[in-house]
Amino acid sequence: MGATIAVAGATGALGKEIVSVLHDASWKPEAVVPLASAASTVPFVDWGEESVAVDDLATQEFDEVDALILAVPPAVATEAGEKAMAAGIPVIDCSGAFGERPNVPLFLPWVNPQALDDIGPEGVVVIPGPTALLLAGVLGPLRRAGVVADVDATVLVPASAWGRGGIEELSSQVVSLFNQGTPSRKVFKDGFAFDLLPQIGTVDESGWTDEERSAVAHVTRLIGPGGALRVSLVGVPVFNGISATIHLRSPHHLDPALTPRILADGGVGLPKSPAARHLPRPRRDGQPFVQVGRLRSDPVDGGLHVWASLDNLKGAAAAAVAATGALLKRRSYTN
Repeated sequence: MGATIAVAGATGALGKEIVSVLHDASWKPEAVVPLASAASTVPFVDWGEESVAVDDLATQEFDEVDALILAVPPAVATEAGEKAMAAGIPVIDCSGAFGERPNVPLFLPWVNPQALDDIGPEGVVVIPGPTALLLAGVLGPLRRAGVVADVDATVLVPASAWGRGGIEELSSQVVSLFNQGTPSRKVFKDGFAFDLLPQIGTVDESGWTDEERSAVAHVTRLIGPGGALRVSLVGVPVFNGISATIHLRSPHHLDPALTPRILADGGVGLPKSPAARHLPRPRRDGQPFVQVGRLRSDPVDGGLHVWASLDNLKGAAAAAVAATGALLKRRSYTN
């Protein structure tokens, strides 16, 4: 495309993955502008075989770039995004900072491509978080095929959902506990290594957390209403890769032979065989798109149980880069 793409947060876990996916994209941009805070200790990022210097996000001007991808915390993303919008360039927000604004769609190109019809003149889209990325990847193809079901999902959330800080703190906690030291607890204040987090987010009066309710709302925005959706989030001490066990219940029989074909047609990966060694595992397989396995009929309610996983960093990066390409293409048609 001959485009120049700025990536805010290019030295973080997600930002590095976005730069890598941009380099390998079918519409590979001519140049990338990696951005980070002045406090960043990473001076360069890899762009293929080259090393590109990281610039200061706070002083960056956006009049010479064609799009901005935000992979920074929401507070930082808001300021940078506003500055980019004032310069008239598209913004792809992976932080969720712009998620509640009018005319800013939640956008997953392979789930709801029609969302670009609702985009406002500012040209901003929001990429869903890892839980919505995973669940919409499974439920979207089923919904398009006319399958409406009540869904209960237990999602296993990795340290990378908290960014590079989450990954680094889990690593330091593991090392400290092995050496009988005092682990760092800035991100995970009650500890995380060799343990589980049964609650992610702040609990409301009904016992559900704000993160769980947000996940439900985001999946609904992506695939549309239809059937009850309940999501439980559990933190698991792995560095990367998000997984879920999903229980679908429908008044109509969910055929365990037909369902895999629907999912495969929707871009979901299936195992080569039902053997345990072939079942999808998020870290080992490391795929940017959803993989499923263990499709089991429920003997009580006739529903279906599905195991699903994906590499959440690669998945978010793939979505951000695809959204960037779609926005640039849309802009070239409308100008």
